[in-house]
Amino acid sequence: IPEGCVISVRAGSTRRQAPVSADRPFRFPTTLAEAVPFKVDVLEPVASARLILRPGEERRTDCQYTIPLDPASAECGKEAGASGAAGKAPGPEMNVTIAVKPTDEEKKAGGDEPDDKNATKVVLDAGTEGDASRPNSNAKSKRGSAGSAASSRHGQANAAREYLDQHNLVEFTQLLVQSVIKEQPDKPYAFMARQFYFPDPKPRTTADGGAAKPSASTGPTGQAAAC
Repeated sequence: IPEGCVISVRAGSTRRQAPVSADRPFRFPTTLAEAVPFKVDVLEPVASARLILRPGEERRTDCQYTIPLDPASAECGKEAGASGAAGKAPGPEMNVTIAVKPTDEEKKAGGDEPDDKNATKVVLDAGTEGDASRPNSNAKSKRGSAGSAASSRHGQANAAREYLDQHNLVEFTQLLVQSVIKEQPDKPYAFMARQFYFPDPKPRTTADGGAAKPSASTGPTGQAAAC
């Protein structure tokens, strides 16, 4: 089987698939008698794209993403030989439109907790680190100015925290770095730059052609992450 292809196995109404190189077993929630039809397919990737979902966008019910696709590596097509139309690169206009939303279980588990607890801690630690190192033996005449400076730094830290939380910048940056580590592209900076130029999600249209009503949620999680 050519490198880079995907093996897909269907047992009854359930399908499992993974890269051929994964070398792992498929487990199906069915008995042998119910595993009809049993079908094996080898799929060759035609195009792909990696989209880093902006934190908070998945809670909106009125948006969808239109993702431009890049032709897959030609290695699989070369090794496959004469594979017909499957080996041809897609046109530049190829894209896919998806809508992402949390499951009912995730909505219940989420509650009213903030999206990123660590974001607050990091900013506050950065803003108050200097205060923890101050000696307690300062003269009384300097305590007023020291307290004022500490209050000012704390205010700046709060403002920075609110800005980061509002736009979900910390979590998005973490996901971006994780994606680079996983993909290990030859040009990591170009790979990261492309993530910033993916189009923002657009309102999903209803069956009658109108725009879907926006979610009733408010606050940072209900705003588009416009950086």
